[in-house]
Amino acid sequence: MDATKREIRNLECQLSFREASPEEATEGYLGTISGRAICFGVESQILDDFGMKFREVIAPQAATMEFLNTQDIKINMLHNRELTFGRIKRGESQTVVLSVDREGVNFMVKVPNCDLGIRARELTKAGVYDGCSFEFWPDKYDVKEREGEIPVVTHTKFRAITALTLGMDPAYLQTSLSARELVESTDTYKARKAEEERLQAEREAEERERIQADMKRRERIMAMNAIEDEELEKLNY
Repeated sequence: MDATKREIRNLECQLSFREASPEEATEGYLGTISGRAICFGVESQILDDFGMKFREVIAPQAATMEFLNTQDIKINMLHNRELTFGRIKRGESQTVVLSVDREGVNFMVKVPNCDLGIRARELTKAGVYDGCSFEFWPDKYDVKEREGEIPVVTHTKFRAITALTLGMDPAYLQTSLSARELVESTDTYKARKAEEERLQAEREAEERERIQADMKRRERIMAMNAIEDEELEKLNY
């Protein structure tokens, strides 16, 4: 697992929407969405990190309240920063509340009365968004090999948690919302990998063509210089 690469995990959870109180409505909120964003001690479904299959576990010490209070965490939809409708920065927020218990990290976000908020509310109430994702940068983790079984990666420390996302396709069936895009070796993953390989091949072909064109240009210049030198030499005689 690459510590320089952002990771995303999707979790299935019981998201709930509560209608705004009269006071909240006058403040411009539709209500609140709440759920569990991270589950502790629960094995994920099979993940595939470019050919390396594994299951994953989040240890409680990886996401303590003390650690969360040092982070800048956005609340958005489908991992899209342009669909952000909440934020908690170093433990301070007027719209987002995080809490940690024995089972994991929970969140509650006030939903603003705007296009984004209406979308989040309606898709959550309709059950379209049935999970939560969390985006993170790994730091410390242990890998446990199991004979005849897929290895388990246990995260004990995150370098950063950057977002909680309303989404779908859970990697952890016990959660509410989460994010890890590398979910099982599905046709989507294979298609994405094939597209990456195709683009890489195109870049390499373009580079080869550029180098060949540059070499031909230099050869033409050298040939022209040789002709000019020859003509000058004739004139001197």
